[in-house]
Amino acid sequence: MIEITPIKTLDGKIKAPPSKSYTHRALFLGLLSEGKTKIENPLICTDTLATLNAVRAFGAKADWNFVESSGEVKPAKINAFESGTTARLAIGISALADGESVIDGKESLRKRPMEPLLKALSDLGVKTKSNGFLPVRVFGGKIREDYVRVDGSISSQFITALLFLGAKVGLSVEVLNPVSKPYLEITLRTLKWANVKVERDDGIFHVYQGIKAEHFSIPGDYSSASFFLVAGAIFGKVRVEGLDKDDVQADKVIVELLREFGANVKVGKDYVEVERGELVGQEVDCRDFPDLFPVLAVLGAYSEGRTVLRAKHLRYKESDRIRAMALNLAKMGAKVKELDDGLIISKSELRGTVLNPQNDHRIAMALTIAALGARGKSVILNERCVEKSYPNFFGDLRGLVSQ
Repeated sequence: MIEITPIKTLDGKIKAPPSKSYTHRALFLGLLSEGKTKIENPLICTDTLATLNAVRAFGAKADWNFVESSGEVKPAKINAFESGTTARLAIGISALADGESVIDGKESLRKRPMEPLLKALSDLGVKTKSNGFLPVRVFGGKIREDYVRVDGSISSQFITALLFLGAKVGLSVEVLNPVSKPYLEITLRTLKWANVKVERDDGIFHVYQGIKAEHFSIPGDYSSASFFLVAGAIFGKVRVEGLDKDDVQADKVIVELLREFGANVKVGKDYVEVERGELVGQEVDCRDFPDLFPVLAVLGAYSEGRTVLRAKHLRYKESDRIRAMALNLAKMGAKVKELDDGLIISKSELRGTVLNPQNDHRIAMALTIAALGARGKSVILNERCVEKSYPNFFGDLRGLVSQ
């Protein structure tokens, strides 16, 4: 546990940690590409460690800054820990291995659905064994089709897995009901960096066989930066450096959202600076940027009027994020109402208390920001869960508060 002491104001700058989404993709594309792939500025956290271990298990020689691969994939036993990206991409990639692979993870990951990807693999002629959740057995090496449909209503990770598969075998992927669409843009960008040709045709992605991944430079992460940008909007002024203004990350939308809420936002080529303004609640559909939901709920508690947030598929993340935020903010005294597909939250006087993030890194970081303005100290239980995506979160927070 960690104790959070309230602050009166905030004025400082930090450097954004590297992007988790890009790091996952760079490691897996390095596995699929013959030769050596260099990776600059990777994010080192428990989620990306799961992917690094998977890449090694599949037969590549790899470390944080490089992957050296024959381009072939060997059957493997994969422990994805709590990383949904690792699990889903590994399930897709294991279809290339000539033999049986097993993908499993921790209990929380075993609750996250895999069925749309398993159905797509079955339609391609790949046999799998599962109850729709982890563990999943994949009997690879026999892809018989070059066209497949996938339901993208739960996660865009299923689509990414199939697009990566297409880089090795050639595949047309028709996407039904896509969510988190900007995450697909990250996938398409990294495929382009790996010299994979992809054409779009009205919801169908035609991926041409052939990949040569030589170098990835991982940009700063808007998801992780969002916690401190929101802190700037509430408590004073924060500049986050290392953010590419031209990036395609879903969570770059935090810049526009903060403006809509009333914060003063300044964007440079490689930084975003947010200063406190007259904050007013908004209605936000988080379908395409679900990772912002927890911190936007906190922003709502500090904004005049009411904020309505919607993102039904958040109930399938590391925790039920809708329920987790509703319970914890209510415990702090917030006026919050849980909906089937989101939250309604009104401006509230928050009080310090013991907060349980339910082992969810984004819930823990969001509640920490909420606690900075509460009346009295708060305690965050199991604060080490932030190591899943942002191991130095509390270190960066301490540095920011002391500036």
